[in-house]
Order: sequence, then C-alpha cells, then structure tokens
Amino acid sequence: MKNLLTIFAALTITFTSAFATSTPVTLINTDAVVVVSIESLDIFNSAQFNAETENLSFTTTDEISMIQIFNADGQLEFQLPVMSNDVKINKNLFGEGSYQLGFILEGESQLHVTQVTIK
Repeated sequence: MKNLLTIFAALTITFTSAFATSTPVTLINTDAVVVVSIESLDIFNSAQFNAETENLSFTTTDEISMIQIFNADGQLEFQLPVMSNDVKINKNLFGEGSYQLGFILEGESQLHVTQVTIK
C-alpha cells in the first residue's frame, strides 16, 4: 500500500510539473536590463526600459494592486502598492544582479513573476 501511494505521489508531481512548465518570454532585452516573464500569462500590454531615465515601465491588462521585489535568494526586499495598470520602477532600486518582480493584479491573489537581471 505504501509503495502504491509513493508511486501515485511521484506520478502526480511529474504530471503536474510537466503541465505547469511554460516557455519563458523575454519582455525587455537591453545592454543594461533583461526582463523575462517566467509564466506564459499575457498580463502585459507593454514592457520597456528607458535608458535616459533608467525606468522600467510596465503596462498590464488589468490594474496592478501590488508589486513585490525579491532578491536573488528569494527574500522580499520591497513591496510597493500601485493601484494602476501603468507602473514605472527606477533601476536605482536594484543593485547589479538578478531579482524577481511579482505582480499582484487587482482582485487576484496569484503572483505573476518576472525575472529581472541588472547588468
């Protein structure tokens, strides 16, 4: 019985992982910044980097209630209320390296994650 449960659990995890994986999509790719959407969800209308102002700009299909910024270790560094579908984040909030931006859309609890690499 224990072996049957172990096999069932292993198969469930395998199938869940297989169906949950998606191809990352590059949203921004410049000499200074690379932003990759980890999920296949199309929540972004646009994503840009302005080199003059050093702002990352995101426009989403629905209103963003909160953005969470995680460091390379996955620790929460900032949590920013937005209440708009248009947000600009200055590059000076980040140091050089990898970060994750988590977008929480209004009325949702799901975190939509992007990988941000500052060069």
